[in-house]
Amino acid sequence: MPDRRIKTIKSRSGVLKGPVSFFVLCCLFFGAATASAFEAKVRYIIDGDTFILENNERVRIAGIDTPEIGRDGKPDQYYARQSKTMLNKLLLGKRVRIEYAGKGKDRYKRIVGWVYLDDLFVNKYMVRNGAAFFYFHKGNDSGRQKLLLQAQRKAYDEKKGFWPVISEVKKFNIPWVGNRKSRRCFLPDDKFAKRISWRNKVQLSNLGKAFYEGYSPARHLNFWPLTK
Repeated sequence: MPDRRIKTIKSRSGVLKGPVSFFVLCCLFFGAATASAFEAKVRYIIDGDTFILENNERVRIAGIDTPEIGRDGKPDQYYARQSKTMLNKLLLGKRVRIEYAGKGKDRYKRIVGWVYLDDLFVNKYMVRNGAAFFYFHKGNDSGRQKLLLQAQRKAYDEKKGFWPVISEVKKFNIPWVGNRKSRRCFLPDDKFAKRISWRNKVQLSNLGKAFYEGYSPARHLNFWPLTK
């Protein structure tokens, strides 16, 4: 029988060709896939978009924002407790799969990720049920962000969760100014609205239009109503 040894050929560029190069590429691919996702058990729910794993790592659910729970005696934002309760019932004590989003961690050293409970996309679930709203980030996966925006439109149209009350707030029903680049929106007299270049400036008839198009209010405006 002839000797059928597999040859490894090195090109002039120094790149390996043949079976060895294929094997190396496979290792790199699967290594990257493993490094970008992991599974862990949820130990504690902080609020509607943040939880703690068994190893004490904090996870911030990517691409969404939820009403804030009041700290140090301050009142909760409307629907904050309901949002936390929803996430608590969904994830507490469960094992989840987390895929890193964007840079993987935020400035607070929290893991930022796309969260899955079996086949359930948790980020989308919270938005679809009106317990969270879509919060655009330039570095996040565009496909998943489109899913979140679609879920938000359906929740808004069907008046799920917080939408019926939020849509009656006075500031909700006046014109806003959007920044096409950041996907944030501002009240017309806000100093940041005045800094938006004409190329990126978008006129929005109301906040409903803004949310429908994927804009979210700048956090410093504090338009969200508080619980009494």
